[in-house]
Amino acid sequence: MDIDKIKKIVLEGTVEDKLHLYGFNGKTPEALVVEKFFIFARANFSRFFGSKSCEGHREAVLHFLRAYRGGEDYVVLAYRGFAKTALKKLFDVFVILNDGGKVRKYFKILCKDFKNSRAVVTDVYNLLLEMSWLYGDVFGSEAGDKRKREETMAGFVLADGRKYVAGTIGQTQRGHIQDAYRPDYVWFDDIEDRESIGSSSVTQANIGRMAEAIDGLAKGGQFVVTGNYISDQGAVQWFLNKPGVKRTIVPIVDDFGKPTWPERYTVEDVEELKGKSDDFGGEFLCDPMRSTNKFFDLERVEGDMRGAKLRERESAGFRYWGKYQPHHKYGMASDHSDGIGKDSNALALFDFTTGELLVTYANNKISPDLAAFEFARIGGEFGNCLYGPEINAYCGGTVIATLKGLNYPSLFRHLTEDKSRLAYSNDFGWKTTSKTKRQAFFEFRRDYNDGKIKIYDVDVLKEMKGYTNSNLQDETVGLITRHFDLLMATVIAWQMHKYAEYADVSEKYGESMEKYINS
Repeated sequence: MDIDKIKKIVLEGTVEDKLHLYGFNGKTPEALVVEKFFIFARANFSRFFGSKSCEGHREAVLHFLRAYRGGEDYVVLAYRGFAKTALKKLFDVFVILNDGGKVRKYFKILCKDFKNSRAVVTDVYNLLLEMSWLYGDVFGSEAGDKRKREETMAGFVLADGRKYVAGTIGQTQRGHIQDAYRPDYVWFDDIEDRESIGSSSVTQANIGRMAEAIDGLAKGGQFVVTGNYISDQGAVQWFLNKPGVKRTIVPIVDDFGKPTWPERYTVEDVEELKGKSDDFGGEFLCDPMRSTNKFFDLERVEGDMRGAKLRERESAGFRYWGKYQPHHKYGMASDHSDGIGKDSNALALFDFTTGELLVTYANNKISPDLAAFEFARIGGEFGNCLYGPEINAYCGGTVIATLKGLNYPSLFRHLTEDKSRLAYSNDFGWKTTSKTKRQAFFEFRRDYNDGKIKIYDVDVLKEMKGYTNSNLQDETVGLITRHFDLLMATVIAWQMHKYAEYADVSEKYGESMEKYINS
C-alpha cells in the first residue's frame, strides 16, 4: 500500500475515500485486512498507540481475524503490559464498522469479573459512538437524537441487529444463549488470577461454565482467549489443551533476552520489571515453569511425573501402589469437604518404612461421613494405622464423630514430649494453623527433596507442581485446605511419621495407651 496515498486519504480524503480505505469483505486477503486495521486504529485512536506496534501485535490481530472469519479458535497469551485487551477492543470496533459482509451477529465478552467485561462493552460502545462522524449512527436512533457516552453498560444492539454483550465465567451460560441466534464470536479475557488458580473447585467450576459457553456457540461460531500465562494447572491451560485450538504466546523477551517490543520496553525496563515482579516467569515470560513463585522444585516434580509407576490396582476409587507388610509402619490423613461436587474428600496413606505414598483417593461427590467410613476401612487394611483427619472445616466434626462411632483405634492427637512425659491433646484430628501448616509443608518439601518421600500418583504431583509460595502464605486457615485437596492430605499424612512410633504404646512402653496417657 502506498504510504503517502494513505496519509493523504486519512488527512484530506472524503468520507467515501476513508470508508474504502478501511473497508473489507470475505475476499480481502487477511494480510491486507491486518494492515487496514492498523491504519484505521492509528488514524482514529492514536491515543492508544504511544509506541510503534511490535510483530506480536500483528500476530495477535491476525489470530483475532482468523477466528472472526471462522474455522479456527485462538488463544493469545502475552505478558502484562502487552495491551492485548485494548488491541482486541479496537479490533472489534474495526470489524463492526468495516466488515462489508457482517460475518458475526452476536459478540460476547466473558471475564472472571463482570466489572471487567462490562467495562469492555462500555468502551466498545463509546468507541463506536466516537466514529459516528464517519459512519453515522450505527445504533439507529431517530434523526436529531444524539447519543451520550456511557459510564457503564452490559450490552448494546446495533441498528442492523448485531449484538455486543458482557458476561462472566462465574455464571451459567445456558440462560444467555436463548435468543434469535446464539453467540457466534466469544471472547474470553482475564479468566483467571492467582486466587482462582489456588482453588481447584473455582477453577473446575469456571472451566465447566466456559465449556457451556463454547457448546452454546452458534454453528460456525469461534472463540478467542486473551490473557497471561501464570499457571499450567488452570483454565488457560485447559484452553491450550483443547484439540484444534491455535495459540500464540508472546513473552517480554525472546530466547536471547532481547525485548520483543523494543519501542516500548528496553533491556533496562525489563530488568526493572524483573526486580519488581513477584512472578516474572509467569507474568512476563509467559512460562509457568520458570515461575519464581513455585514452592516445590519443578524439575524434581516433573522428573517424578515422567517416571511415575503405574498403580498396582484400583478399588472403589482407592488407588494402590503397594500391599500391607505387617512389619512396616504406616500412617494416613484426610482432607474433607461437604461432598457437593466442588472440593474433594481426599485420603493419602504412607508406608513410612519405605517412604512411599501407597494409597490415594479423591472424590467430590461422597459425603464426609461416608468418606470417614471408607477411610476407616482403608486404615483397617493397613493394620489400623495412625490416622489424622483434618478438622478445620465444619465437616471435620462429622468425620471425628463417625470415626469415634466406628471405634477406630488409632486416631491422631497432637503429642508433645518433654523430659518427664508425653502429653496428648484432648482433641482428635489434625488442626491446621498458620504455624502447623508452614511447618508441615516445609518438612514435607525438605524430606521430598532429600529423597525420603516417593510419590507415584501423578495427580498429587500435579498439585505439587501448581502449589506456590502465595498458597503457603495464605492466612485463611481452614479454607486453604480446600484448595489442594490431595496435596493437603498427603502433607498431613507425612506428618504422621513423627507420631506413628507412639501409636502402639504397648510395643514401646509395654503398657496400654489409655494407662500411659492417664498416668
